[in-house]
Amino acid sequence: MLPRWQSAVSLFTCSCLIAAASATSANIGLVMSTGEVQVDGLPVPGTSAIFSGNLISSGDRSSNLQFSDGTSALMKPGTSLTVYREHSVLQRGEALQRGVDKHPILADGLKISGAAPNAVALVGVKDAAYVEVAAQEGESDVWTSTGDLVARVDPGKTIGFAIGQAPAGTQVVTTLNICGDLNQNYLLTDHSSYVTYMLQGSNLKPFVGKTIRVTGTVSGATSSPSTAEILVVSSIKKLNRVCEAPAAVNTGKILVLVGAAVGGTLIGLAIAGDLTSSQPPVTPVVP
Repeated sequence: MLPRWQSAVSLFTCSCLIAAASATSANIGLVMSTGEVQVDGLPVPGTSAIFSGNLISSGDRSSNLQFSDGTSALMKPGTSLTVYREHSVLQRGEALQRGVDKHPILADGLKISGAAPNAVALVGVKDAAYVEVAAQEGESDVWTSTGDLVARVDPGKTIGFAIGQAPAGTQVVTTLNICGDLNQNYLLTDHSSYVTYMLQGSNLKPFVGKTIRVTGTVSGATSSPSTAEILVVSSIKKLNRVCEAPAAVNTGKILVLVGAAVGGTLIGLAIAGDLTSSQPPVTPVVP
């Protein structure tokens, strides 16, 4: 009888250890706050474990998130963030993500990741129509849901993204309207998004060394050896050294308007620092 009881106790103990190990493995980090913070709508103590899929909402004070991958995030008051093991989704407010190269942030259909190790990015969501990204340390890249790079944000700069619905029935391709100076290798760095493209099309030579506005579609391939994305040109226009309008990106599902934003338009200067631009803030444009 005793051996059977010992076997039962051993089995029970083993089951508890497995359950505990499973719970530990599901834990993706901690949330810490000196004020009110909610997890999935329920108030929690100042420090609490967080799990994949939790919706974290900061109250009247900032909240800190420490992820098991070694990265961390600072949520400003009134911010809501859904956390996962490999990324987070910003629902509203502002979040400063340290190590965005390892732990990207998704916001309004855009993915913000780091182009450099240990990159730090501040992302702000006003609503479903406007997002701002400020790079604090290292470059940050902004991608569409289809994997197209729409902006590269340099440290100390802020870029705003105005998002509107694209026309119904639009084919799922990425159409760009960009502006910049075309060099002799047919490379053009867009003045708004800071992304470099290699133009592909006929009769490009007369435009070398000129400021041009180009409309075209991203081919999905990259050039060699520059690794710049290839843009197949559908229209081209010479300008008088002025890029007068921000770039529009049509992903087939959303229309993203890319342009320099005034630091503090959405992202607070208390966290962002003096991230300012001489250009006015971007306003949503619906086609």
